[in-house]
Amino acid sequence: MKLPLYKAQITDMTTGMFTISLVDAPAVESDFLCFDEDRQPLQFKVENEEKRIITGVIMRCNHPIYRVGTSGYEYYIMFDEPTIEVMAEKWLAEGFQNSVNLQHNPEAYVDGVFLKEVYFKDVERGVNPKGFEDIEDKSLFGTYKVLNDDVWAKIKDGTFKGFSLEGTFDMVEVKPEQTEEEKLMDEVIDLLEKEMNKRKKK
Repeated sequence: MKLPLYKAQITDMTTGMFTISLVDAPAVESDFLCFDEDRQPLQFKVENEEKRIITGVIMRCNHPIYRVGTSGYEYYIMFDEPTIEVMAEKWLAEGFQNSVNLQHNPEAYVDGVFLKEVYFKDVERGVNPKGFEDIEDKSLFGTYKVLNDDVWAKIKDGTFKGFSLEGTFDMVEVKPEQTEEEKLMDEVIDLLEKEMNKRKKK
């Protein structure tokens, strides 16, 4: 059975991204969505060891991400270009860019990890981060400077391997397009149902 696909949306002031988490394994929270490197390749890489700079994907564009809800419901969620753009603008405008925790732990927010730059992969404009050639165009990237000694040590030893965002989003199910055969079958079924209803009324 094919799992349903949903598109994330930002519809009001309560929706959007509010934290970046440094993670090594999946996490599922009941009141927001967490996206991590274990299910999808969202790893960061050390851009400059001397300056303690890391770069990685914050959100892939138009890429179905497998999720499991707290009730066990399985589905995919996807972020399109306009949603990622609004999400990034809102995140920066509300001042959440330096809100960083470890392993999605609300008790483990850390200081000394600062956003240095945020940008979209845009091949047409020549923005194509090295080492991330397989990541979809218009995906959101972030570069962080890590002044926190403990966090840097865990990045260096491989404890933390990627970024994972935390946020609240509305979701709209994406219905797959029907084939011509499926459309024809639906029309036939509709005609049959109408005929059956006519006969019942007689």
